[in-house]
Amino acid sequence: MSVAAPQEEAIPVVRDPGDRRWLVLATQLGILLLIFGLWELACVAGWINAGLAGQPSRIFALFVDAIVSGEIFRHLYATLYEEFLGFAIGGAAGTAVGWGLWWSRSLSRILEPFAVIFNGIPKIALAPPMIVWFGIFQTSKIVLAATICFVVAWLSAYAGTRQVDRDLLDMLRAMGANKWQRFVKIVVPASMPWVISAIKINIGFALVGAVVGEFVSSNQGLGYLAVQAAIQFQMSQLWMIVFVIMLVAAVQYWIVLWAERRLLAWMGEDGKRAGL
Repeated sequence: MSVAAPQEEAIPVVRDPGDRRWLVLATQLGILLLIFGLWELACVAGWINAGLAGQPSRIFALFVDAIVSGEIFRHLYATLYEEFLGFAIGGAAGTAVGWGLWWSRSLSRILEPFAVIFNGIPKIALAPPMIVWFGIFQTSKIVLAATICFVVAWLSAYAGTRQVDRDLLDMLRAMGANKWQRFVKIVVPASMPWVISAIKINIGFALVGAVVGEFVSSNQGLGYLAVQAAIQFQMSQLWMIVFVIMLVAAVQYWIVLWAERRLLAWMGEDGKRAGL
């Protein structure tokens, strides 16, 4: 009687995550090229009015001219200066307040509804009073960006403190740790995912605050250029500025995402499940 030889198990092929990432990027690039290709074709064929809708080839030519002349960099610097300063001030102050409210539950319950209501106000509605109070120059844009970031950072940091494991705090208290030690060793590390999430949101909000402030009143910045192009019905110029703003926002988001993955590496498997 013959004994059948055991069959070898098929070894699953594991695809390199790097290959999948490049496939995703290639697909995204293909979609963009398709959109711009159809847009250009519609303009050339006369299906749409290039003067009203803009034309991709003209947009690209204007972008190259702006880079060669260096004009775009002066306005880009102004907007980034307003954004980053507002982002840093508002984010740091809001996080400090959110963490600080962990020390007083009564005060946090009193102030939390005001923060929620203020956060619900349309951000563009804050621009006119900021211009009136702080003038038409960069200070008003910085204050506007900082105000927007402050509330988001405050609510996120405070929400993070509320998710702290009470058993860990009780254990440290039983071991003789004072409140400051419990705050530094437990509360701050445990709330960091919430703080990082607020940073991801605020980097975009700060840019919105700076550009919206420039929309209302300014003599420099990307928002100023966009308003001038719109007033003069230069749609290709307007779209060029809009795409520059979108590119800036995308680069900043990727930088924050890169930093997030490394800052939260200590989370181990929990961080992986969260997609960090």
